[in-house]
Amino acid sequence: MLKNYFKIAFRNLYRNKGLTFINLVGLATGFAITLLILQYVKFERSYENTHPNADRIVRLTLNYLTGNTVTTQDSEMYPPVGAKLSREVPEVENYTRVYGIGEPNAPMQVGEQRFLMKRLYAVDADFFKMFNYKLIHGNAEGIFTKPNEAVITESTALKYFNRTNVVGEVLKSPGVNGHILYNIVGVTHDSPLNTHLKFDMLISYPTMISDKEMVNRHGETKDNWNGNNSYMYVQLANGANYDRFTEDLEAFNKRLIEEKKIESEVIVGQKIKDIHLYSKKTFEPETNGDAKAVFFLLAVAVLIILSAFVNYINLTTSQALDRAKEVGVKKVLGSTKSQLRIQFLVESLVMNVLAAILALFLVFLTKSKFLSLSGLPVDFEFVTKLSFWLPLLVFVILGGFLSGLYPAFVLSAFKPSSILKGNFSHSLKGTLLRKGLVVFQFAITIILLIQTFTVNEQIDFMRGLDRGVNVEQNIVVEAPIKDATKNYSAFKQSLLASANVKAVSLSQTVPGQPSGALSTTAGIRITGTKPEKYHNFYLTFIDKDYTSLLGIEVLAGTNFDDTSTAQQRQVIVNDEALKMWNILEPENAIGKKLSFWGGEWLIKGVVKSYHQQSPKQPLLPLIHIYNNTFRGLATVQFTGGLPSDNLSLVKEKFKSIYPDAVFSYFFMDQEYDKQFKAEDRFKNVFMILTAFSILIACLGLLGLASFSVAKRKKEIGIRKVVGASSTTILILLSKDFMKTVFISVIISVPITYLLVKNWLKNFAYKIDLNIWLFVFPIVIVFSLVLISISVKTLKTARANPVNSLRSE
Repeated sequence: MLKNYFKIAFRNLYRNKGLTFINLVGLATGFAITLLILQYVKFERSYENTHPNADRIVRLTLNYLTGNTVTTQDSEMYPPVGAKLSREVPEVENYTRVYGIGEPNAPMQVGEQRFLMKRLYAVDADFFKMFNYKLIHGNAEGIFTKPNEAVITESTALKYFNRTNVVGEVLKSPGVNGHILYNIVGVTHDSPLNTHLKFDMLISYPTMISDKEMVNRHGETKDNWNGNNSYMYVQLANGANYDRFTEDLEAFNKRLIEEKKIESEVIVGQKIKDIHLYSKKTFEPETNGDAKAVFFLLAVAVLIILSAFVNYINLTTSQALDRAKEVGVKKVLGSTKSQLRIQFLVESLVMNVLAAILALFLVFLTKSKFLSLSGLPVDFEFVTKLSFWLPLLVFVILGGFLSGLYPAFVLSAFKPSSILKGNFSHSLKGTLLRKGLVVFQFAITIILLIQTFTVNEQIDFMRGLDRGVNVEQNIVVEAPIKDATKNYSAFKQSLLASANVKAVSLSQTVPGQPSGALSTTAGIRITGTKPEKYHNFYLTFIDKDYTSLLGIEVLAGTNFDDTSTAQQRQVIVNDEALKMWNILEPENAIGKKLSFWGGEWLIKGVVKSYHQQSPKQPLLPLIHIYNNTFRGLATVQFTGGLPSDNLSLVKEKFKSIYPDAVFSYFFMDQEYDKQFKAEDRFKNVFMILTAFSILIACLGLLGLASFSVAKRKKEIGIRKVVGASSTTILILLSKDFMKTVFISVIISVPITYLLVKNWLKNFAYKIDLNIWLFVFPIVIVFSLVLISISVKTLKTARANPVNSLRSE
């Protein structure tokens, strides 16, 4: 019997090739999209799962306060906090400091081979106990209790030594006054893809306070309460209550304030599993994800697969008239309702199985493109995992039964005596069902389309916004460690000797780099005044050519010049900083002195605020301090020419002046554009989801139009005989569909308005919602509906009416 069910199912699918194709493509597309998005969501939610103690590890961060208002959230911490907290708070079992070195690269040398280590951190010995990093080579016992010890990852060892067992080898880091020698005491596995703190090399934290060259570079001390430059992680005791720990942390903060260790700031705990999706603090080790975006894409994917199931239900029930005779004959011959229901459920299951096979093909075909668009690592593998196959199995089973259940009950309930009257096809229940499902589909499509238009408009708006700086035609070179400042003049003059070089300048950072590249301090005040509020100010070192090279507008005072020196303690502030001191006019700030870093600094000039970061973020209150030493970055600006030619020139001049240094560079415009990467990725994924939603909806509409035209074929023939034109018939048949889509518009527009309003709140600078953002998508949907209906309707309307009336 079961064999017959499958035989009939395949026969019916083959007989109705058009319907089968529409259902197959719709279901397969829904399966494939949802499977891919599920893998993306699973990866984003899996951060830190590789660490067995992840549920007990908390990162300590700083909140800067003005009264009870948090003005800035900083992910870094004062170095002594961990040890002090472990002594005074019973819930804390362990701690480790993690100090980022290199900002962003640290020079290294193996023999005569020189390179830059990209992700280098100094950590305490207990780092290996708290996090799940086992040594492939080396002994973990007593590790990192001594200075100048290093652990590198497996891929780093292979890259620079061509083997993994490199314990006992020495890495050399060139310095200003000598070299730092790192003894490799262990090799560990590479950092997992799903962790917020990835590294290529670790060194022992005692190196920070014992090695003279390291102390000169970073200035760390055993009891440093002046600089919060370390990430701090604590491990709670097994069974410790997190809420109790939070209460104890509040009491700990009060003691620190009483001891004058901190002021206008508090230490807060953050579960490490919450960092990737929910943390937007300054100085994060890497750009984090966005929980809203992740779950929003998941919701869209679910809607798309529901839309595919809706298509199946709609098309199958619309086919009821064609299947009515089949059901009637079977009932007359003795088939029971349960047998008929099983038959239709088997057909649904077969369809879903075939759709799953096609979905697998689509997944394999689009996998690499999906990884690129979603921002997942290129080596992220999911097809071999149970988490990929289990959802697919669930889709097939649920899809087979849920999408086939209603058609099975509807079709099996036909009464043989009513079949020839066609009562179901004209019943209110059947009509409302089809219209309701079409409303659902196109409401989803309109919502996605309006949001796509809004996302595109917002990203274009941000890219087109006046940045206040010129980032084009600029190549940025990182300073070598040795003899950088001493030979900088020769390097600069050799570049300026080229007619294509417009200017060269020095700076600590450049626009587009993360906020972590800037220095920060809170509570900077005009000398002689008491600040009403405490704000976090951002500081950067520049030379006299920086503002002119980048085209930054000077509003008052003067720029740094040839007479400027670091000893003069002069600064140039932007007008955003003036707002923090309630200075309304830039001219009024000139000559005033600022108190910070234990001294006074004269305001020499005021510049117009520029977007150091993406316009998604608010303008930063920036203070520019004069410095003409080559310790950070040198920006070379060109009058034009090809980037490749310009780069060759800079590299040639650099290597001639610094032959032993590694040439490290980036293009400023490309660095700046990286800030839009997350938005671009979201836009691309969203556009693809919208396109597939439209495809599924149009396929369903095409199928419904086909059945509608087939049902009214004789009516069309009669109207043609009495003189109706093809256009008149098209209007007649499309009228009901247009009414249905109009209802979708009424439902979807208010919902979408609220959604896009909420999404735009994530941006400091955003577009105004105008009516065209809603009108254009609606016009597109109505046009697609009309085209979908016209494909079948006009063909039938132009046919010879004799063919449709011959049987009468």
